[in-house]
Amino acid sequence: MEFKGTEPLYIQVAKYLEGEIFSDKYPLGTKIPGVRELSADLVINGRTVQSALNKLVDEGLLETKRGLGNFVITDKARFNEIKHQKIEKMTQSFIEESLTLVSSAELSRIFLSALEQSKGDE
Repeated sequence: MEFKGTEPLYIQVAKYLEGEIFSDKYPLGTKIPGVRELSADLVINGRTVQSALNKLVDEGLLETKRGLGNFVITDKARFNEIKHQKIEKMTQSFIEESLTLVSSAELSRIFLSALEQSKGDE
């Protein structure tokens, strides 16, 4: 994982872990590595990792089982809802930022073209 200087490290770690969870590296109900293991793997402070995990717990993606660690939630409907909300938020941010550069018609054309290209990649 490469870190960027533009946003807090714990947010970057939380996003990284979200990606790992959403890509099914850690399926529903799976225990994720502990703070020590993650901090060693990512070569960062354990407090930073703990802050990232707390963020994911607060967002409802992880649940803490006292004495056992952190687990991906088991509720598939809730999991899909969280995933959908993340995608909506990313899309809205992309649209808002893009509209500062091009018109909505041009953005629509660019988006549809990119979508068609990605269909060919499947």
